[in-house]
Amino acid sequence: MFCSACGQRIKDGARFCDNCGSPLQEPGAITPYGSNMPIRQSRGRQSDPYKDQISQLKLQIRQLKLDLKQINTRMSSTRSQYNQTAAFVPHGLLRRGYKITEDIRLLGPQQQKQRLQQEIMTLEQQLLGLQHAQAKWKAEQR
Repeated sequence: MFCSACGQRIKDGARFCDNCGSPLQEPGAITPYGSNMPIRQSRGRQSDPYKDQISQLKLQIRQLKLDLKQINTRMSSTRSQYNQTAAFVPHGLLRRGYKITEDIRLLGPQQQKQRLQQEIMTLEQQLLGLQHAQAKWKAEQR
């Protein structure tokens, strides 16, 4: 079966066309012929120009958040190691030196964490802008 609005093949039992989004429950919305049928857009509908960009941004954000989780896990592990062994280090100057060593080991990961958080925030702002533009575009298509 094929969508009568755009000519695209549709799955049995589908309620809307995957290509153009036309409702398929209405009479005449499905046609039995296929590739010989002229392809036309229904009511001026076009494919969503924002869909691919939004998908890409979501994937980038997801990857960055996973990277951030890994950094947080490593930092927690480092802190845990120091907390477990700090009890065996005498108080005073030696303990302060021990704490400074911990801070130095965490400095690089902390900077990576801040960079990733900033990058995630920037991408989320871009995503929000694209989603607003997409919503406006969809409203204009109606």
